[in-house]
Amino acid sequence: MSNVDIVTIITAIISVILSAVSFGYSFYTYRKAIIHDRRQATLQAYNLLQEQAFDRLNQYTPADIRSIAEHPTSKEYKVISGYLARIEHFCVGVNTQIYDREIVYAIAHGYMDSSTLLRRIEPMIKKKNHGQHDYYENIHIVLEWMQRKSP
Repeated sequence: MSNVDIVTIITAIISVILSAVSFGYSFYTYRKAIIHDRRQATLQAYNLLQEQAFDRLNQYTPADIRSIAEHPTSKEYKVISGYLARIEHFCVGVNTQIYDREIVYAIAHGYMDSSTLLRRIEPMIKKKNHGQHDYYENIHIVLEWMQRKSP
């Protein structure tokens, strides 16, 4: 084997190693960016949910909502239905892993998994669910997951 062949082989090996290292670093950087973006999207979505649904729901007592649930043609019924839709939408994002579950738990633990929230929204959910189908299944899945995760 000549010196040219040895240099060519060494150059090829170094090139493959550098390419593998470059690919590994690129994959690592890409993965970190995806995780960061997902966490940031989770925070933004939860802040919006807090503003558009939770803060407004908190203005009603559970008794108020039970009373409103009995009047499906009222304006307040439609307003609270909108809040439920926003919560369900967010929970779909959590369950489909669009949002980061650990971030959701960190920022919502103690509120979403409390019995206070469920007491507020359950009368409306029961009224809106007809028959066997749970139209708010994603809310229930997230709340149950958070309760199981709680120490």
